[in-house]
Amino acid sequence: MTARRVPEGRPLVLKFGGSAFADLDGYHRVARYAARRVAEDRRPLVVVASAMSGTTGRLQQTLDHLSEDPPADAAAMLLTTGETVSVALLAAALDAEGVTARPLQAADTGLLAEGPGDRAKLVSAGPGALAGALAACPVAVVPGGQAVDADGRTVMLGRNSSDLSAVATAAALGADTCELFSDVPGVCTADPYLVPEARTLARISYEGARRMSRHGAKVVHEGAVDWAERGGVRLLCRPFPWCEAPDGGTAVGTGPEAAAVVVHRNSDVWCFGSGRERRAAGRRLGAEGLAVAEFDTAGGACLTVPAGARGVARHLRDARRLDDLCLVTTLWPDGRAEHTAVPRPEAAAEARRRHALLYPDPGGATGRAVRPPAKARSPHSDVLVGLARPDRRPS
Repeated sequence: MTARRVPEGRPLVLKFGGSAFADLDGYHRVARYAARRVAEDRRPLVVVASAMSGTTGRLQQTLDHLSEDPPADAAAMLLTTGETVSVALLAAALDAEGVTARPLQAADTGLLAEGPGDRAKLVSAGPGALAGALAACPVAVVPGGQAVDADGRTVMLGRNSSDLSAVATAAALGADTCELFSDVPGVCTADPYLVPEARTLARISYEGARRMSRHGAKVVHEGAVDWAERGGVRLLCRPFPWCEAPDGGTAVGTGPEAAAVVVHRNSDVWCFGSGRERRAAGRRLGAEGLAVAEFDTAGGACLTVPAGARGVARHLRDARRLDDLCLVTTLWPDGRAEHTAVPRPEAAAEARRRHALLYPDPGGATGRAVRPPAKARSPHSDVLVGLARPDRRPS
C-alpha cells in the first residue's frame, strides 16, 4: 500500500463515464490511470465514477416493469445503486494497484439538492466533508450524479448528471480544472456515432457548450457548464481509453462558439392542438427538471420529451405522440437554432446532410473526430437485477 501522505496543491478532479466501465477490466484501466496521475501530479485526487455502462437503463426497465409512475424517492433509491457499485469496485481496483482510496457516499460529498428525488436540482456544494476526507486519505472515489436533500436522503441529479456533480465538486474544492472522460474524442460538431465527418473542437466557450447542451447535445451537462463558469473551473473533455494523445480533447472555458448538429434520438416527439397548449406543457415539464425542445411542424405545435421520463403523462394528456418522428436541430454560427422533424430511420442521413452545410470543407482546420468504437453495454450491468425480463407488467 502507498503511504497516506497527503499531496500538496489544489485537488485534481477526474470524472469517468459509464463507457469506461464497459467491462470489469475497465475498473483496472481507470485505476492504473488514476495511480499514474497521483504520481505525476502530486495532488489530492477525487475520482467521480458513473455506473457501469447499461446499468441505470436496466434498473429503470426493472422499475418500469413494476410501475408506470413509481414514487420519486423509490426511483432515486434504486437508480443510484449503479454508481454506488462503481465506487466500491473502483476503490477495490485502486487498492489492487497499490493506491489507498477512500470510497465515499453522497452524504460525504457536500452536495445539497432539492426537488424530486430522481431529478433533484443541485443548490449548493460545500467543501468541508470532502476536504476532510482528502486530508485523511489523498484519493477519494465518489458517486457521480448524486447529492443529498435537506433530510439527508440520497437523491439523483437526473440522468447523465455525473458531469454536474464532478464540476460542482471541483468548484467547491477550488480546483482550477475538471477533466471529464467519455467515449467520444471531446466536444464534437455532431454525434460521431451518427456523423463520421464530425469534428472535434480544440476549444469552445462556456456559452458555446451551454448552447449545445441546451439544445440536446450530449456534450457537457448544461448545469455543469453553469457551475464551471461561476467557479472559474476550466473543463477538459477527453476520451478514455482508446485515444492515446495525451493532450487530446476539448477545453471548455475561453474560446469560440461553434456550429453543430444535434439528433434528439433519445427523445419522444409530442404534438399539441395549439402553440398555447404546447407552451403550457413545456413550462410544467421544465419546472420538473425535464429538458424539452419546442418547435413547429406542418402537423402542429410540437415538443420533445426525454423518452421514458417518469411522471410526464399527466402533462401530455392533450397531446399525441408521434413515434415515427425524430427531431434534428441545426445550430448555425449566427446563433439560430433550426429544428427539422424527420422519420426516425432518416435522422442520421439528415444529420450528415446538415453537417455538410455547416462544414462543407472536409479538409478544414478544425480537427476531425476519431471514429469511436461501437457502444456496448457492460456484461455485468445486470448484476443488481439479474437477467433481462420482458418490458411489461404482469396482468
